Amino acid sequence: MADALVIVGASYAGVQLAASARELGFEAPIVLLGDERHAPYQRPPLSKGLLAGKTAADQLALRGPDFYAQQAIELRLGTRATGVDLSSQRVHLADGSELDYGWLAFATGARCRPLAVPGADLQGVHELRTLDDAIAVQAALGRSRRACVIGGGFIGLEVAAALTAAGASVTVVEGQPRLLARSLEAAPQAQINAGERKKKHGTD
Repeated sequence: MADALVIVGASYAGVQLAASARELGFEAPIVLLGDERHAPYQRPPLSKGLLAGKTAADQLALRGPDFYAQQAIELRLGTRATGVDLSSQRVHLADGSELDYGWLAFATGARCRPLAVPGADLQGVHELRTLDDAIAVQAALGRSRRACVIGGGFIGLEVAAALTAAGASVTVVEGQPRLLARSLEAAPQAQINAGERKKKHGTD
């Protein structure tokens, strides 16, 4: 498939790129690579409705189950790209196979920054980026009703609110002198309001 469009990352951007290519008349093969076992899904609800128990995992799909076949998009789940050979136009995959491409796009999104402190690898310490991460946090709530969220940005505060709504006692730890410091640097009143809302809803 030397003329194929290979998209590394079955994210919202990756799915939309594949869909847009078909809408614009791209007729060559399209291969969408995702390193997770789940079909492409919405990530924003992970830190909101899913953790709070208001949204089910099967409600998160970006597209219906027939979309990829109807659009002739080859969806490869559980497939991780490990390298690219630009000269031969090939993507190297974790299973040792290779994939030729004519066009190549990366839509992998961001990763969580590792917590570089002693004990970060202990049981009960979680990150939140994937559906499996969110499911693991939900399972942990069944074993403990106390949680500490590292990071007072938008996602950290969404997680804190969702865990509080699920009945957990939550403490937020933020390295900056105020919440949302990097996101709302020019709006101190919004930061104050965010802190007041967290206290009102039971988050320290």
